[in-house]
Amino acid sequence: RNASTDIDAVFYNPAGLTKFGDGFHFSINNQSIWQTQTIENTFPYLNNSSYEGTISAPVFPGVYAAWKKGKVAVSVGFNPVGGGGGATFDKGVPLMEVPFSSLVPALSPLGVSGYNMDMKFQGSSIYWGIQAGLSYEINENISVFAGARYIIAKNTYEGYIKNVTVTTPSGDAAPGAYVQGVSDQAAGGAVMATGAADGMQPIIDGGGGAFTLAQLEGAGMITAAQRAQLEGGLVAAGVPQEQIDAMNAGQVQGAYYQASTELTATSQYLAGQAAYLSVITADQEADVVQKGNAITPILGVNVSLMEDKLNFGIKYEFQTNMDLTNEVNDNKGFVMGMDPATGEKEYMFVDGDKVNADIPAMLSIGAQYEIIDPLRVQLGLITYFDKGAGWAKDDAGLSLIDKNFMEYGLGLEYDITEKLLASAGLLLTRTGVNQAYQSNLSFSLSTNTFGGGFAYKINDKFTAQLGAYYVTYLEQTYNETYALDAENIVNYTETFDKETFGLSIGIDISL
Repeated sequence: RNASTDIDAVFYNPAGLTKFGDGFHFSINNQSIWQTQTIENTFPYLNNSSYEGTISAPVFPGVYAAWKKGKVAVSVGFNPVGGGGGATFDKGVPLMEVPFSSLVPALSPLGVSGYNMDMKFQGSSIYWGIQAGLSYEINENISVFAGARYIIAKNTYEGYIKNVTVTTPSGDAAPGAYVQGVSDQAAGGAVMATGAADGMQPIIDGGGGAFTLAQLEGAGMITAAQRAQLEGGLVAAGVPQEQIDAMNAGQVQGAYYQASTELTATSQYLAGQAAYLSVITADQEADVVQKGNAITPILGVNVSLMEDKLNFGIKYEFQTNMDLTNEVNDNKGFVMGMDPATGEKEYMFVDGDKVNADIPAMLSIGAQYEIIDPLRVQLGLITYFDKGAGWAKDDAGLSLIDKNFMEYGLGLEYDITEKLLASAGLLLTRTGVNQAYQSNLSFSLSTNTFGGGFAYKINDKFTAQLGAYYVTYLEQTYNETYALDAENIVNYTETFDKETFGLSIGIDISL
């Protein structure tokens, strides 16, 4: 549609509006869009390997109006230029679940064998565009356009994480409470070890310091029960029985003091872990809105040749520099961690933070040619200059874009009768992002879109439009790593895919 000279040229080829007859021209249309997003993740500790998000946008409207008089056309348009609808992941997304699943290997030395949690995540995005501009016919072959579009952007994120538990030998338990219980057991063991060591002192002072436990029992300095209790405590502390048999009373005392020190350190470490886990695994919600606005300058040129049988449309939209500001309600920004030094929570979304959301500059070039009287062919090429956008590099300055996003379009229109037109089209897009760009919250894939439709001329003033399209996406699989700790790195893969179907209906009016 990049060389359109119909009313949708308000958006696609505004310089071509001078080809209209004098008067007012309008279009009111709507698309209903359904999409499925799928993320496959092979992280070995996840309970789920597939996460599906569904999007429904029953209202995706477009309203165009133009007034043409002589060589001048004035136009306005209103339609979404980005986003549209919202995705709901009933099981959440792997990005948020992987840290919880990693509790299993981290706590396996404490007997943890699994985890459970309830999670849901949904997001929506809509960029409304309000466009206005002026077209002017330089001569019968060339016309130009200058205008601008005001962008109103809004993203929302909502969801929850709750009922996080780990599977233990004694049943399911909250991670923080379970680890604190183990910490308390270690602290109790340290007290018992100190008591046992202190209890050896009278025996040592009484001259039994060089005796083994067996010799102390034989000399009547300890009972058989006391000997069994002392040996059992050492075995529990990890001392081999053979070594215990050869230890004298002084060495036994030293071993118990050592065990007390180690158990105290373990208890303190686990208490810190328990406090951390109690924070990050507590029930929480997300309630986030991101808002921003900006202006896009637009220029266009239309060239008609061969008595209008061949038409070229060129449009350039300048880069739209825009930041979105987080509005987080009641600190509901999803806790993703905690600073162990300060105890401060680390959020995925922080109130007041700004997120770059530049809309890249774009160049569209189109051609429309009437092969024979009832048949027209249309070609389109669009380049999005992603490399110039503020989000094209990460915080470290590394590029997220390997090449600019491209669109290639082919369309055919055939006048079945004077009143009925049929059309079919193919649109190929090729993304240029690299792996560092892709995330569970936003990923870009190449697509193949197949569309078709009909237009019926009710009378000289009204034309009805009906269309449908189906979009297939080229799934992408990436190798990922996750650090359980400084020494244990887990390798896994993540696959992104989508599927989209749309229906459209509209009415064009010329007065």
